[in-house]
Amino acid sequence: MSQPASGRLVLGVQDSSMKVSAWFGSGSYGVRVGIENRDRYFKSSWESIIVAIDKEEHTFKLANGFWNHCPEFRESKNSPIIKNWLLKYKTIDWPKYQTPQMELVPIGERSFQLLV
Repeated sequence: MSQPASGRLVLGVQDSSMKVSAWFGSGSYGVRVGIENRDRYFKSSWESIIVAIDKEEHTFKLANGFWNHCPEFRESKNSPIIKNWLLKYKTIDWPKYQTPQMELVPIGERSFQLLV
């Protein structure tokens, strides 16, 4: 097991990691978790989540659409956290329908870690 910046232990990746993908729309980037992962790992009472990215924790608001047909969390346009992470480890120039894939690991209540 590894530890994010908060010191919390990451749950066993094999048992609880989610395959997720990059998302882009309206000038900002995000992480699409998908409907099945949303329903399994997220609570509808949550208004935001905390995601450990490169040893730093970031809070992302869950928009109303998250619970409808848009199961992704998004960065704010003036804080390109996900875009910068994609530039560092993946790409922001992907072919249509071939979005970069990554893992999102639950590490606590409302908390996750984004892995390459």
